[in-house]
Amino acid sequence: MTVKIVTDSCSDLTPQLAQKFGVTVVLLAEKTNEFLAIMFSQMLSDVYGAALQGKTMVQKDCRIEVIDSKLAISAQMLLVISAAQMARLGANLDQIVDWVKKAIPRIHIQMTFDTMEYLRKGGRIGKAQAFLGSLLKVNPILTLKDGLVFPVARPRNRAKAIEHLVNFARNFSHIEALALEGVTTPADLEILAERLKDMVSPEHFYRSKVDPVVGVHVGPHVLAACVLEAA
Repeated sequence: MTVKIVTDSCSDLTPQLAQKFGVTVVLLAEKTNEFLAIMFSQMLSDVYGAALQGKTMVQKDCRIEVIDSKLAISAQMLLVISAAQMARLGANLDQIVDWVKKAIPRIHIQMTFDTMEYLRKGGRIGKAQAFLGSLLKVNPILTLKDGLVFPVARPRNRAKAIEHLVNFARNFSHIEALALEGVTTPADLEILAERLKDMVSPEHFYRSKVDPVVGVHVGPHVLAACVLEAA
């Protein structure tokens, strides 16, 4: 039986992409002989811990692996899609688990915000705490490292922040897949997509929208670029 790939809603995998790649966006709720759950960073949420607890309640004849992606939103989504593609091509659970663990360090994400108040209030600000208290109106750029939020840069306006995301993605000479997402700024997302669409083939270029579960922590104007670097 084909390995089933499962993830949580924080991966921001759209219903269309979930259907296309055969991914189940639930928390260990579907019966199958083997499946792999690729979860939101355990440093930002307890979803991973809940998945481990769920694993112990499943029948022993069902093999389950749960992986902390150390990622979030569309960075996590890129991992999930690649794992699902491997499963469809017939890779076994051990092969997919091995690939996922090795691929996590090759997935890079940078995000821009118009404010970090949502992160601060949600307690998810991490090392980006250093950007708080600035007297300047900035559009901070943050990233995820080992599952935690880290500061990157402080562009002075939205246009420069978008330019930073473009340069971030174009800094990689070999890319397997690219994902972009936002919440309430489709025009900005379109600008970013237009600047980066030539970097990968259309079938490896994804767009998504931040899930409300994450959205309350990042705010309505977040814009993210995620890269799966070629091995």
